[in-house]
Amino acid sequence: MASSTIYHARSISLPSRPHPVAEQLDEQLFRLRSSLSASTSLSVSHGLNSLTDLYTSVDEFLQLPLNQQSLSHNQNEINQVLDGSLSLLDICSASRDALQLSRECLQDVQSALRRRCSGELSITSKATEYLNTRRSVKKAIKKCLKNLKPAIELKDESHATVSLLKDVQAMTADSLKSLVSYIAGSQKSGWSVVAKLINKDVTTSRSTFDDVDAILNSLICQKKSGISSSQMEELRSQISKLETEIEDVDEALECLFRNLVKTRATLLNIFSY
Repeated sequence: MASSTIYHARSISLPSRPHPVAEQLDEQLFRLRSSLSASTSLSVSHGLNSLTDLYTSVDEFLQLPLNQQSLSHNQNEINQVLDGSLSLLDICSASRDALQLSRECLQDVQSALRRRCSGELSITSKATEYLNTRRSVKKAIKKCLKNLKPAIELKDESHATVSLLKDVQAMTADSLKSLVSYIAGSQKSGWSVVAKLINKDVTTSRSTFDDVDAILNSLICQKKSGISSSQMEELRSQISKLETEIEDVDEALECLFRNLVKTRATLLNIFSY
């Protein structure tokens, strides 16, 4: 997936010899930036785990006395970073809510499949509920993306530590947009608006969300002609696959959320000295 964010073309090194943590951050940012620019096939959960590793290094970076001293003298700029962190936390929370809603509705569809003897009406009813939930999810994503873009906008900064934190947030924003595109899917319903808000070239390869959506839409359209056993098996298979993916992504997202909260708390503590 190509990234539209313009990152600072500079080293994060401080005036003195760079600390090993600073060099590690440079390396992690470079790898993440390259993976986004190259549209790699890395899984969404893998990308989130890489972000979590990045924030572990950020926390180490913020513990360095020299960096804490420099940040304490740049409170206006760091206030912008703190504002940005709230929007990142919002999109994380919205994404987790979307995954949880999707998982609950998938379980309802699975329950209907197990009770197929009660008739196909139950299956199509649960399919409709699931697809309605998907539309609600896209509306929630749209709202968060509207708040995300201005808060993460980069400005030229001369201070290396402030500039680093903004680069990290920009990278986080782009990675979360990749997550959003995975959840929203590439189908027409609701996707065009989300794609515009992401404001970048979005890879529209089909996700498992797309596959489940397509099967359920097909079942609804052909309920009068009957649903075949092969369609039922395909639906079970895709739902099982999607549930596994949702679990992996949700676990990775929870770890990232905790690290975002920790970084925000560290910044607030620096200003309380």
